[in-house]
Amino acid sequence: MRSYGITYRIPNIPVNSFIGFADAAYANTDDRKSMSGYVFLAAGGAITWRSKKQEMIALSSTEAEYVALSEVACEACWLRNLHSKLGFPERTPTVIMGDNDRSIAMARNLQFHKHSKHVDIRWHWIREKVRDGVVSIGTCQDLSQTADVLTKALARPKHKQHISEMGLAQV
Repeated sequence: MRSYGITYRIPNIPVNSFIGFADAAYANTDDRKSMSGYVFLAAGGAITWRSKKQEMIALSSTEAEYVALSEVACEACWLRNLHSKLGFPERTPTVIMGDNDRSIAMARNLQFHKHSKHVDIRWHWIREKVRDGVVSIGTCQDLSQTADVLTKALARPKHKQHISEMGLAQV
């Protein structure tokens, strides 16, 4: 991968727009902690990304995905602030794509969920960001989940697809 670099191109969407993808791999076999991954794309390439083991043990795949959504929303706020300070304020909510319907429903809905009462309050702040129009949570199918490459080993075709989506190309 040393011969790869990130390539950017003139986007079809406004220059200051970016989109995030969040994913989680539930319960690592070693210590049962899940892996979070996210990537933000702009102008056809990755502008920020992260792959990190979650701090706590998630009790379900939904909880692991919800934690990943919360982490990516935090990065979205940072990117929005950076863009604003550079003179390119975002005028619409930042879109974050997730692939777990239940975690997306939790983020969109401010109501109490009996299945999520054990989730630490620190992860629930994403609901406020959705309500305030800072971020918008979208659904993507597993095949188009670019952040998949940051959370687990993939078959070669899927790996190539996702690194291409991140703008990685041989230079």
